[in-house]
Parts: sequence; structure tokens; C-alpha cells
Amino acid sequence: MEGKANSNNQHHHEVIIEVEEVKKNFDVGSRIIQALKNITLKVRATDFLVIFGPSGCGKSTLLNIILGLDKPTKGKVRVRGTDVYGLDEDQRAAFRAKKMGMIHQMPYWIKSLNVIENVALPLVIEGGQEKKAMREARKIMQELEIIDLAKQIPTQLSGGEQQKVGLARALVSDPWILLADEPTGNLDSKSGDEIMSLFKLLNQKYKRTIILVTHNEEYWQLGTRRIEMRDGEIVKEVHHNSNLKSHI
Repeated sequence: MEGKANSNNQHHHEVIIEVEEVKKNFDVGSRIIQALKNITLKVRATDFLVIFGPSGCGKSTLLNIILGLDKPTKGKVRVRGTDVYGLDEDQRAAFRAKKMGMIHQMPYWIKSLNVIENVALPLVIEGGQEKKAMREARKIMQELEIIDLAKQIPTQLSGGEQQKVGLARALVSDPWILLADEPTGNLDSKSGDEIMSLFKLLNQKYKRTIILVTHNEEYWQLGTRRIEMRDGEIVKEVHHNSNLKSHI
């Protein structure tokens, strides 16, 4: 897990994601819904950024735009200097596969594959040798202490176990950046806390950049930065080392 990401993260305060005056409108019937209104945001290599806000505030839309999945109506997104929407769709998909890991609220599985095969899948899709992909998958699962689940069928695991396997799969390509959309939304609080501890470890020990979207107020203090969104706008930003009480 300490491979490429560490060598890429030598400049701790380096800005690696720039969102510049991004707007996103959706046409709903004859109405135009403004999902994002002029968002400007810089994310640094060492950030564990928590994007917090109620349902429908635009936080998942922002995540999808950073991922290169949803073209903004206006504005620019750069990831490590690459203009994400300057790439065509295939180039964007390849860029995303190598540089970013995504964890969803509900992991999706290839049901005919067991756990370790599902974890190895991103590397196989990228054209890697199956043997090498399985070796990388095993390594990640050992580090996350879930190797005992290797031969099981993912859909038969508990929610917390599935989310850990989802995390292993997101990490197998050794991405620089991990993005998580409500990853604890369907978990009990104990499983949720375990997942959050893993994110903290990945950020602090393994120097991953993490962007986490949540509406769970309990988790925001785990981040090094917190952004609060309302109605498509950033209404507040808190750095964890500042005096938090005055912001709450």
C-alpha cells in the first residue's frame, strides 16, 4: 500500500485537486436546478477532507465532477495538473482507474467471483496478469486484516465486511486519491467507526488523499478539513487544527 502514492506525495502541501468556479445545472422538465453554484476548492496531498451537508446539497454531485463522471456546466477541474474535462471519455476513464479509488455506499459485486477475485478485478480490467493481480489483492487484504474472507462470496458478508472489501478493491490499483460517498450510510455504528479508522490510517500512515462525503456529523472531526455545503454552495470551511468550537 505504500508504493507509488508515497513517492508522489513528497510535497505535503502540494495542491493536487483544483476545482475552479464550477457550476452544475440540471434540466428538470422546464425548470433548471442549480446543483452547484460557483464552487472553488483546493485539495492538498495530505488532506482528509470531509464534505458535510444535508441530502440534496450538492456534495455527491461535486464528488462525481471531481471523479470525471459528470461534466460541469461551467468551470474547470484539475487533478495533479491534468484538466480532467480536457480529456475525452476513454482517457478520463483510464485516468480515473489509475489515479483514484472510489468507495460507494452500496458496493456492487460480480456475483460469480469470490471476494479476492472481486478485489483483483480492477487490475485485470486494466490489462494486468491475473496472477499478479491476485497477489496485489492478497497483499491489500492482509493489510486490512480481511484475508480470511478471501474465498467467500461478497454478497454473503455483513455490511461492514463488504465495505472493507470495497475499500480493498479501491486500493488495489494504488491510487493517489480515495473518494468515498456516504461509505458508512448502511452500516451500524461499530462497523462505521471501523471503516472511518481505516480511512484515518490510510491518510496518516499511508499518505493518501481522502475526500469523504457524509451527512453524519459524528465523522467530521476525523478529517483534517471540513467543508459544509448547503444548496449547492460551500457555506463554511474548518481546518481541524483551528479552534473548532467557534465554528460549531
